[in-house]
Amino acid sequence: MISIDDPYTRLEVALEAGGIAWWEMEMPTGVVFFSDNKAKLLGRKASDFTHYTDFTNLIHPDDYEASMRSMTDHLEGKASMYESRYRIRHSDGSYVTFYDRGKIVAKKDGETLVAGIVIDVTSRKDFI
Repeated sequence: MISIDDPYTRLEVALEAGGIAWWEMEMPTGVVFFSDNKAKLLGRKASDFTHYTDFTNLIHPDDYEASMRSMTDHLEGKASMYESRYRIRHSDGSYVTFYDRGKIVAKKDGETLVAGIVIDVTSRKDFI
């Protein structure tokens, strides 16, 4: 059994149980921070992902353009949120399906981030 003495740990356990993970991307550098669970959903380690392209290079070629268009539309202010569903390559070579949502946020120091969540919807193909 996992000991969950603090709210952060409880949240991480709940997200993992739901097949949900969080991520952040610094703008304009593309530096990313992934929760351990996001990497685990892909059979990888969070340290495998330091730049946006480390992740986007794994998106299925048939889903790449629509996902990038959604992110670009949000960054350009054409959409209030980034939202996409795509297949992405697991470390074993198979594809899992993610539903991904994010939003631009500003930090106190003035830096801009896009922060969001992914949900593994592989077994729920009817999900968005």
